[in-house]
Amino acid sequence: MRRALSLAGVGLCVATATHAQDPLGRAMRDELARSMTELRLDTLPKPYFVAYRLDDVETAEAAATLGSLVRGRDSRTRHLRVELRVGDYEFDNTNFVGMGGGPAFSMLAGLRGGALLPLDDQYQEIRRQLWLATDGAYKRAVEQLAQKRAALQNQTRTEQLPDFAKEPPAVITDVVPAPPLDRAAAEALVRGLSAAFRAFPEVYSSGVSWSAGVARTRYLNSEGSAFTRSSPWLVLGIQASTQAVDGMPLGDAIAFYGGTPSDLPTRESLLDSVRALATRLTRLRQTPVAELYNGPVLFEGDAAAELFNELFAPRLVASRRPIAGNPMMEQFAARAETPFLDQIGGRVLPTFLSAVDNPTLTSFEGHFIGGYHVDDDAVPARETRLVDHGILKTLLSTRVPVRGIAHSSGNRWGAGPVVSNLVVTVDSGASDQALRVDLLKRAAARGRGYAIVVRRLNATIGDMGDDDSDTPALHAAVAVKLFPDGHEEPIRNASVSGLTAASFKSIVAASQSRTVYTSPFHSVGGMNLQMASAGLGYAASYVMPSLLFEDVTVKGPSGDLPKPPLSSPPWAGASRR
Repeated sequence: MRRALSLAGVGLCVATATHAQDPLGRAMRDELARSMTELRLDTLPKPYFVAYRLDDVETAEAAATLGSLVRGRDSRTRHLRVELRVGDYEFDNTNFVGMGGGPAFSMLAGLRGGALLPLDDQYQEIRRQLWLATDGAYKRAVEQLAQKRAALQNQTRTEQLPDFAKEPPAVITDVVPAPPLDRAAAEALVRGLSAAFRAFPEVYSSGVSWSAGVARTRYLNSEGSAFTRSSPWLVLGIQASTQAVDGMPLGDAIAFYGGTPSDLPTRESLLDSVRALATRLTRLRQTPVAELYNGPVLFEGDAAAELFNELFAPRLVASRRPIAGNPMMEQFAARAETPFLDQIGGRVLPTFLSAVDNPTLTSFEGHFIGGYHVDDDAVPARETRLVDHGILKTLLSTRVPVRGIAHSSGNRWGAGPVVSNLVVTVDSGASDQALRVDLLKRAAARGRGYAIVVRRLNATIGDMGDDDSDTPALHAAVAVKLFPDGHEEPIRNASVSGLTAASFKSIVAASQSRTVYTSPFHSVGGMNLQMASAGLGYAASYVMPSLLFEDVTVKGPSGDLPKPPLSSPPWAGASRR
């Protein structure tokens, strides 16, 4: 996903010419101009800010199980989003939560105001849809502003923050040619990969899925900012599940991300991944369940990155506490605020770790990680140093000011700020072997004859741990006991607990080597940030060392178990045909 960036000057001339020739762009500009001059209801305030965003989303999907295709489809949709604000930059209709499940739930007014547009470039129909969506967004906005003012009659504001930050207007082109969506080739690929599971009859359920597409986005606002952006993506997923001999469910899944098919591993490499996953699950059926373990744990490679993605990274995005319309909404409002707002200037990681977010990266040491050059507020993307030798310097932000952060870092995507490409660096990192030696030494000091190494985690959003925090339950899909002589024994059905975002400042060691990992990103509280209206999930990329923690609890599940199947799978006798 390499993109070109052009700002005002030549970029402005090119963008203006493009909009003049194109019915979509012309309709957006014409209706925006009319809305800013004519839109008003009686004596109520006019909008001071209007933005249109149009996402033209083209997708292709294919999925198969045991060599048989179960899904294959193409789609194309156009989504219009209208963001409209009434009042002024200091105080407007946003940053307010009320009752009724309406748009007041959103920190950004108008995010739910929009429409599906026709795929044909018909100026009059597109203009009509813009008019209707803008009219609806305006009526909701003035109602929200009235509710917000009424709520403040019975409250004392403890923070006087502007509702919207001013940013320099920018005209940006962030477009790359999108590869063709070859569904036929994708169907052949998922058939072939999924067929490899036939050789593993003790894997009860399996599948391979392929999803690719491109979102072509046009944006225009009343301040003079505009951008065009293309965002191609490709995800190939492999999943399988079975039951252990005692009936306990077992499952594992891996995903590969890219912008084009060339970013994926070769077909043979993917087949090796399928066979390795199936072999591992088959062996785990006979493996002892995890025992209770309290002590040092090493999170290697993907597991370290997923741990960071689930527990730490969501707190690196800035979200403020909105004004609550009534006492019933106070709890919801409190949960919206980023816990790390009060940690800026404090230590959140050990002094040998630093972290930088850089949306403009597209690869790292030959590995795809995506990226973008303009965010959904039309703010140019840039590198942000978040943690410097353990000290939290700032958070990733949008144009919604928060305590201590007045302006955007260029990280809005969909409904709020996101981590884009987060690179963690290590001062004097240990070699992989030295890290394992350190792990065993610390385990021996606890009287343990072995230590635990976790290599892949499956986090379940909405399935919380044993405490009352928002920490998700973390399940070790791949974990082993490491013994002093170097041999390993796999364990199954292990859950990881005792870790929170605060635990990260107590990391005792990290590796020199780093893993590139991409995973769906979730905000604090487990709410997935969507690419507004297009309904596309957002994935963040990490460049992460392995991490050694001193105190972690690893244990097996409790409770009743489902019974395993009474007979062998019907394909067991013909699994190699």
